[in-house]
Parts: sequence; C-alpha cells; structure tokens
Amino acid sequence: MPRQEDAAPVLDAPLRKRAAGTPPEPGAGGQPEAPDLAGAAAMTAEIKRRIAKYSTRDWLGWARCEWWYILYSIAARFPQYHDWSAQRPPDLSYGVIEHRLPSTCKVLMIGDWGTHMTDNVAMLRQALKTFTPDAVIHLGDVYYSGTRHECMRNVVAVMDALVDQLRIQRPPFFTLPGNHDYYSGGRGFYEMIRRVNASLPGCGQQASYFCLRTADDHWQFLGMDTGFNDRKPTHHQAPMLVTSEAAWHRDKLDHFPGTTILLSHHQLFSAKQVLSAGSRPWLNENLQATFEPYFDRIGAWFWGHEHNLIIFKDNQDFPGATRALRKGRLVGCSAYEETLAENPFAVNEACKPVAFMDNMPRLNLSKYRSAKQTFYNHAFALLEVSPQQIKVGYYEYPSWDQEYAPPDPAIMPPLFTEVLPLIRRT
Repeated sequence: MPRQEDAAPVLDAPLRKRAAGTPPEPGAGGQPEAPDLAGAAAMTAEIKRRIAKYSTRDWLGWARCEWWYILYSIAARFPQYHDWSAQRPPDLSYGVIEHRLPSTCKVLMIGDWGTHMTDNVAMLRQALKTFTPDAVIHLGDVYYSGTRHECMRNVVAVMDALVDQLRIQRPPFFTLPGNHDYYSGGRGFYEMIRRVNASLPGCGQQASYFCLRTADDHWQFLGMDTGFNDRKPTHHQAPMLVTSEAAWHRDKLDHFPGTTILLSHHQLFSAKQVLSAGSRPWLNENLQATFEPYFDRIGAWFWGHEHNLIIFKDNQDFPGATRALRKGRLVGCSAYEETLAENPFAVNEACKPVAFMDNMPRLNLSKYRSAKQTFYNHAFALLEVSPQQIKVGYYEYPSWDQEYAPPDPAIMPPLFTEVLPLIRRT
C-alpha cells in the first residue's frame, strides 16, 4: 500500500487547479458542464483527509464538545457521581477493587486513549499481544464528550473485539474520568465501567475513583477523579477533588502499609500549561495540599491531560513545598494526534520552575505523516510489578491519520526504563 504522502501530489492537483480560479471547461456545444458534484465531494473528502481526527485542527470534532455539553446541559449541570459518603451507611471500602493483582504482575498504562482511531486500537492490540498484562489502566478521556455511544464504541467494544481476535484471557480494564468524560454528564463513563469488566468476578469498578492492590499488600494503585470539577468546556482552571473523595484517598494512604502509585487525569504540575492564578502557576495547589503530606509513601504519580510523554525531574523541590514528589510522569499521548507544529515540549515562561529529567528521551516523529501534518508517535507505559520494585518501561508506537492503516507495526524497544523501589513504612 502506498504511504499517504506518496499519494498526496496526485490528490492535490485538482485542489490546486480550483484554488487558482480556473473556470470549468465547456462541454459539447460550448455550454458549461453540469456542476461537478463528484468533484465537489472529492474535494470535501480531500479536505477531511488533510485534517486528522483528534488533532488540534479537528475544529468540527472539538466543536462537538460544546454541542454535546449544550445538548446534555441538564445532565452536565447535575453530573453523575458515586460518592462513598452517600452510601447508607457511608462506606470507606466503597471504590476498593475486590480483585487483587498477583504479587508479580504487569500493568499496562495508557492515557487520553479513547478515540477509536485505527492507530490507537492497533497500539493496544500489539501491547496486549506482546505483554499479556494482568490489568489495563486508562488515565482518562473518551472523546469527544464521553457519550454512551462513544464510551461503548471507543472502549468496551474495542476491548471485546481485541480479546476475541487475540484469543487471550481478558485483563480487567480500570479507568479514570477526564474532563471529556463529563462533558455529557458522566453517564457514558458509568455505563462503561459497569460493562467493561462485567465478565470478570471481583473486578467491578464502583466509582470514578478506585484503589487496586497487590495480593501481598506491597503496592496500591490509587486513582482519583479530577474530571468532575473540570466538566465545563469553557472552564480551564486546574480542578480540585470532591471533598469527600479527598478524605477517601487520605484514608487509603493512612492505612496502607506499602507503596502507593497515584493516578489522575489532570496534572499535579506542568511545564506547559498555567494551572492556577497564584504565585505558583505551574502547580495544582489543591492537589498539592491534599497529597503532599503523603509524598513519603508515594512512589510515583502518573497523569495525562497533556498529550505528550514527559519524564519530569525526580524530587522536584518547589518554593513553599515541605516535601518533594519522588517521580511525576506524564503519559497522555496514547491516541491524540499531536503535531510537530504544536511543539509539545516547549516550556511556558510562567512554568519555568518545572524541570524535565536531564537528557530526557523524547517521542519521535511518526514516519506515517498525513498530507499536511506531521505527528509525534503515541506512547504507553508498562509497569512490571514485583514485591520489591516496579520496573517501568515507556514505549512508543507510530501514529497515523484515519485514512491510512499500515500493516500492524510491532512494539518498538522501550524509549526509557526506570525502577520504582518499594517504600515500606514501619
């Protein structure tokens, strides 16, 4: 199959001719030909081909976020949220996954993945086939607006199909809501978590936050819901947690004897996005206040939201902080088509205190470019859990436009690996 860029010059010719204002050629008898409906349709298709879905230029797609928010305005104004403190009686074990991961296991982590493009589905297919993980964790965002249809098609149906195709034992799929999951009120998200693990005893996810532990109580994955308070498309301030949920997380951190891996959709800090209007604009002050007292027992914090892979400098010490986070990691590039023109590694002047790891490896550009856009590769993380450590590998996977599907590329060697040692509290 020819690559997209190889075919582009041929497809561009009619566009250049029309753009130059060339009049239609006369037909028989010198009369103008009938309107070229087929040509107009071809031009429309070509314009669509030039704009990759789920990229910054996908204006129509992102406009749907506003449309669905308006359409579901009542639902979005009163979004669904499963609160442990609203149970009768209030139950702090609500949201704790009954299933325990084996003491030695593999966890596949993806972020901002819910697009149902051919490249993000291919990436998950290859990762499931290559690594046979014991669980999949998604850091949130089902696009465009987390509707029931999008959640069923982009997540549940994909997992069903891949397990069928690969003939593998189905791994449980746990997910957090991002801002996009709440643009239609969160109902699609809750239907998704009810159905995606329905065939797996003990793997039900009750809430938009969860606690998943290993059988030996050495590790717990603590996922939070930052999407609920970022559910308005026009609201861009860094969100805080629901008050009762913050208490739920503190309970898990207070009473667990092992090491916690924190998970969220939104960032704790950013080198690119201004998160607050205070003296530390790079920092989500609310999340910092909630979790900083527990940084001594948190091995790493993984988040998404920004569509990139960033290995931040370890033990970043910010002004006013009493403790430093050991490791902050951005894994938000499992599906969004991030372009070269967007320069995702650029550092915002207001966010300069945030530092990348020295000589940080960066995502490469995909060799499968579209007619007018060049994309960065997608990425995911594989966490190989053992009683004394977690080995984390960060893997690239090529991205491509929706109109082009190469033969299934294999998983590339890891871009970077690191070790998270167990922190045992006495």
